[in-house]
Amino acid sequence: MKDMTGDISYDVDEQANFGAYTDFGRLRAAIVGSADGLALPPFNPTLHHYNDEVQTALRRSGDQPLLVAEVMPERWHKTVEQLDQLAALYESNGVQVYRPRPYSEEETEYLAHLQPGHSLLYPADPVYTLGKRYFELNIRRAYRRKEVFPLREIVAPMISSDAEASHVVMPAPQPFEPSSGGPGPYLEGGDMICYQNHVFVGESDIASNRAGTDWLESHITPEYQMHRMPMKGTVLHLLGAMVLIREGLLILYRDELNCDLPEPLKDWDVIEISEAEARAYATVGVSLDDERYIIPAGLHRVNEELDRRGVQPIPIDFEHVGYWGGCVSCATQAISRDP
Repeated sequence: MKDMTGDISYDVDEQANFGAYTDFGRLRAAIVGSADGLALPPFNPTLHHYNDEVQTALRRSGDQPLLVAEVMPERWHKTVEQLDQLAALYESNGVQVYRPRPYSEEETEYLAHLQPGHSLLYPADPVYTLGKRYFELNIRRAYRRKEVFPLREIVAPMISSDAEASHVVMPAPQPFEPSSGGPGPYLEGGDMICYQNHVFVGESDIASNRAGTDWLESHITPEYQMHRMPMKGTVLHLLGAMVLIREGLLILYRDELNCDLPEPLKDWDVIEISEAEARAYATVGVSLDDERYIIPAGLHRVNEELDRRGVQPIPIDFEHVGYWGGCVSCATQAISRDP
């Protein structure tokens, strides 16, 4: 198995065309997350997706957000380094990389009465690029709903210069206490997987809900066929349980699903993974194309399975970014992929 982290350079196109179609189409442009100003919200029981150490730190911060750079400076610096390394890996493979600007002071206060805090670590969650449509979505946790603003600033010029592109904003969720409750609608990018004219969407009690998937279906049919995939909620998003690697091949943590694989995927070759491999984010990597898959380091068996099927795994150290509850695909918003 060859490690391709930085050993080959590709020319980056001056301006990639806006639009993403299938999750393993060649990646041309992406937004990579940032740890600038990372402040996690005060503890409440709905934040169970954080690890025990983070939950303890949130409890100690009382009713104030946890300022990560101050309270955990070494962890924060390593998180910054790994995000920068991911951006450099993309650029060395010909991907045009964008990074979100820091929040304005006014933006940091947006919805703070519901849940204070702010993050730009994982730009794949609050938005999604589907074909030529850019969707701004609703994350259950109110402190993350402000992420759409710095991301909008990156994509707005691309959309305005492309006559076929459109910008769709989801109706705001009904205010509720706790902020992750209530009817929503909720829809998160980490629950969405695109394959040609099929969109697979996870549903659970902790992320996207039926009101959110109903809204999405009303906006994408008949061009796309939507497949709801109910989940048990032991992982946060559908991408924590399934990833499409290339035509006819996927990685799957089957125990998380409360459903069978949808009809378009039923005959695909499946690399089954264990709970430990799912917790190590085996499915939360990113395909550069249908022959190369960036995967967090340490997943040796999964790498061997990919290698045996002619797919090049590209391991990357990402445990410090993963510490906060997401991984490579969470930190990557694909805004240009080949069909």
